[in-house]
Amino acid sequence: MRQEKFTPLRRIFMDTSPDHVPKTPPNDWPDVSWSESHFVTGIFWHIQRLGMPRGEAPTLLLVHGTGGSTHSWAGVTPVLAARFHILNVDLPGHGFTAVPADVERVRNPFTLPGMARELAALLTHLDEHPDLVVGHSAGVPVLLRMALDGTLVPQRIIGCCPALVPPPDWYVALLAPLVGLLVESQAVAGSAARLAATTPILKRMLESTGSPLTPAQLSRYMHLCSRPAHVHAAITMMSRWDLPSLFRDIGVLRVPVQLIAARNDRWIPLTSLRRALERIPGVELVVEEGGHLLPEERPEVVIRLLQDRRL
Repeated sequence: MRQEKFTPLRRIFMDTSPDHVPKTPPNDWPDVSWSESHFVTGIFWHIQRLGMPRGEAPTLLLVHGTGGSTHSWAGVTPVLAARFHILNVDLPGHGFTAVPADVERVRNPFTLPGMARELAALLTHLDEHPDLVVGHSAGVPVLLRMALDGTLVPQRIIGCCPALVPPPDWYVALLAPLVGLLVESQAVAGSAARLAATTPILKRMLESTGSPLTPAQLSRYMHLCSRPAHVHAAITMMSRWDLPSLFRDIGVLRVPVQLIAARNDRWIPLTSLRRALERIPGVELVVEEGGHLLPEERPEVVIRLLQDRRL
């Protein structure tokens, strides 16, 4: 039987009594008062459910990209909470969702099919059936994979700065040494986390997105990237991502897809993205000013698109 425990700042739902309890968000984390922890298929999930009560409004699922977390949608949720029942998740290994080493070895959750499978298991556990789903960057392929697998049947998929093309050469050159080593050694994640905490490398990477961040937004990435588990998940996810297999299946997709590209996004070149989108049936593309971290830089773009949709 599920045991429920309540604290003033967090709602914690545990289906078992694990020996290891993962870290929880700091008290100043966006929407932390709506944070919940769920233990599903060996993964300690951190999610946030907020807004309208379930059943009284459409359910909106938010899925961040590589290296992000629930904080990626901090500028979006306060406005949309008046219209939607919002489910905001930290993907496996990201933010405050913890994947024990033995679970990673057995379930391989950092691949594209693995991410899609684990998120589908979470939704089943929560008995949540999203009407509308929004992904950022690598969160978009996860949602497309789930729709193709039949584990997600939304009325529409919306994607911001979708990671549907290989990263540019300069990006690969920057991260390739870490990606290659990380597959062999967890210690590399600790080294990368120390670099993020003590050198300008993280700030330079974020600047390369083309999105200016406020000091508060930057501090959240600093907090996350100082944690080896988060860095390990992000880099391992990049090393095992398989877009060709997604595009081999994409022709049978029947869910409407609307994508937002950012004109100054250096991580997802617009020309390459347009070519890739020719293979997705009926896709709509809107181009906005901004960089890769568009939901943080210009949350009003996402809000406007969702408010315009009739559900």
